[in-house]
Amino acid sequence: MNLLFSCVGKRGGYLADFFRPSLAPADRIIGTANTAWTPGFRACDAAYVVPNVDDDDYIPAVLEVCEREHVDALVCMEDFDLERLAPARDAFVERGVVSLFPPAEVAELALDKYRMYEFLTAKGVPTPRTVLRPEDASDFAYPMYVKPRRGSGSQHLFRARNDAELAVFFDYAPDMIIQEEAVGENINIQLCADLDGRPVGVCVLRKRCMRHGDTEHAETFHDPSVVEFGMHLGELLGAVGPMDIDVIQQGDDLTLLEVNTRFGGGYPVAHLAGAAFPELLLDLVRHGEVAEPNLSFAAGVVMMKDLRILGGPADQFFAEELGVQPTPSPPSP
Repeated sequence: MNLLFSCVGKRGGYLADFFRPSLAPADRIIGTANTAWTPGFRACDAAYVVPNVDDDDYIPAVLEVCEREHVDALVCMEDFDLERLAPARDAFVERGVVSLFPPAEVAELALDKYRMYEFLTAKGVPTPRTVLRPEDASDFAYPMYVKPRRGSGSQHLFRARNDAELAVFFDYAPDMIIQEEAVGENINIQLCADLDGRPVGVCVLRKRCMRHGDTEHAETFHDPSVVEFGMHLGELLGAVGPMDIDVIQQGDDLTLLEVNTRFGGGYPVAHLAGAAFPELLLDLVRHGEVAEPNLSFAAGVVMMKDLRILGGPADQFFAEELGVQPTPSPPSP
């Protein structure tokens, strides 16, 4: 079996390590990225530098890698990559590549925060009120959040405390949205769905520390109501593969903040707690279905991410450690 991790980045490195125990010795992981300076290549058996995701040649380049490496399944690691891959999903399926990411309509819903707000509201799922113009937020209480409608990783997320800040933050970039603040504890649901969009794996965790949109410290806990909330949302969305769901909990009330239809930064603690999404995903690749859903996990499991340093003499490091040719350095002035 050959797996392709597109936009492998940093996260794909430890995810590759999580997949290894469920792979046969001859199975391979192939990584792609837009630069040789990609730490995740360390964990891959083959590495390819491809154009940027917004380049017209991006999809053809990934399809070429799939054909050259006889790829059996594709795992998407990044939101803007998903934005390009999902509309081309049929092209991968036609080549026999099991696409472990959602179809275009589901991916678009998750990527567009205002459309997701409309969807959740229509389905009766509690979520912060969201508007497209400052004048429509006149009855919102401060503080309120201003963010890109199609943002990722908490980039350009602002907390406005008054009218002046709201005006500045809203004009920061085109297509910003405004959301009410949801008060409570920040928790997360890791969910995995089969090829028909049915949830087959779940784990619940508390985020103890966040940096730049990534979960740095986390701890699993048991709460049947939160699990039920996540399973219900998964069934409503019909996504495929891993999902990362941010929720605010205040007492018995749950408010959904965001859904990412990919592996999230909190997945490692779910893996340590026995959620084992790689096993479920590989079952889908091998058999088209999971042998048995895994809806159990251990509570009280903690995770902390540390800083690993990679490097060495450039030619040797890129060629032997990462398996790619180094990106040429710019000429000296």
